[in-house]
Amino acid sequence: MKKAKITAVCGMMAALSVVLMFITTFVPVLVYVLPIVTGLIVFFISELADKKWAVGVFFSTAFLSLVLLTDKEAALTYTLFFGYYPLLKETIEKLPKVLSWLIKFLMFNIAAVSIGFLGVWLLGVSGEEYNEFGEFTVPILLALANVTFILYDVALSKNGNLLKLLALKVQKSINKR
Repeated sequence: MKKAKITAVCGMMAALSVVLMFITTFVPVLVYVLPIVTGLIVFFISELADKKWAVGVFFSTAFLSLVLLTDKEAALTYTLFFGYYPLLKETIEKLPKVLSWLIKFLMFNIAAVSIGFLGVWLLGVSGEEYNEFGEFTVPILLALANVTFILYDVALSKNGNLLKLLALKVQKSINKR
């Protein structure tokens, strides 16, 4: 695929990602869903072009999200984990299975705790939700987040082939023009 076409597609995907992230301003319930979806767009670009282009889409989306969005929690969620994780997943899974899961959980939990701390203490996200269940709130939220991460990781593995096929079809369509 020619560089001009790749540049155009990557620019459109970065713009789509920022628009999706912007939706969290109006629909706060999607604050965790849309960073995951935009991470899938990064994965799609890595399959369509290569990882260098996907890294460019990730950084441009992360920067614009952090600068433009009023919902900084969504921007942090994307920037600190879901934006780059699809790019690292394949590399991590080349390691022995137990080690790869250990690294994945370590990465996710560091990112989840960082998002919580940065959100409350740096960006002024309301900390009231972290006191809902008293002293057990943070461990409960972290446990639920880990279950969600496992489901996400498995879904990304199972559906990765579908995204690869979609990227191949799009690439063939672009090459015809």
